[in-house]
Amino acid sequence: MNENKYATPGWLAVAGAILILPILPCGIILDIMFRKGVLSMPFATMFLFFSVAQSVLVIYAFYRFKSYLNDLHEFHKTDLLILIIVTLAIVMTSFGVVMRIATWAGAPESMQFGFIAVVFTIGIPMGVLSIIFGIRLLELKDSGQALLKPYAYLNIVAGALFVTFILAPIGLLVGAVGDLLMGLMMLGKGPKVEPDFV
Repeated sequence: MNENKYATPGWLAVAGAILILPILPCGIILDIMFRKGVLSMPFATMFLFFSVAQSVLVIYAFYRFKSYLNDLHEFHKTDLLILIIVTLAIVMTSFGVVMRIATWAGAPESMQFGFIAVVFTIGIPMGVLSIIFGIRLLELKDSGQALLKPYAYLNIVAGALFVTFILAPIGLLVGAVGDLLMGLMMLGKGPKVEPDFV
């Protein structure tokens, strides 16, 4: 039986898309608890664990999506964009964890503003690159994949929301829907690996 070599990253993308749903409200709850001085460290630690896990799942799946486009469609116009976005996403995730921990540990406001400035500096280029990525994907004609065009548009919308910074949380939700479509594409339309032995 043929095996879809993109099934694993496909399922990881779906899992990452689903995980964002509880992570966002939990983050809001943690911020409220922190302001009231009743932060629960076990809850905070669990939040950080699942946040990092969600990011790792989606980042890996997105990286594998480059190979998916290369193999299935012989499409290489987004290769460099994907690598840059993946790199920035890793930096953003790492910095986000440090920022959360430092804030909970009582970092001075000046340092917290510095964190926000760095996130702003990284987030806006990521938003712009996501828009360009979506536009490039639309250049892929006759892909035979019904989900590809909606996925491209979702990247454009999510990128635009990230650029506004204020609407970034909505951008995360839109991006999660895009991650779900990416996963479904890799699950349903991935190239097949022929077995070495029959």
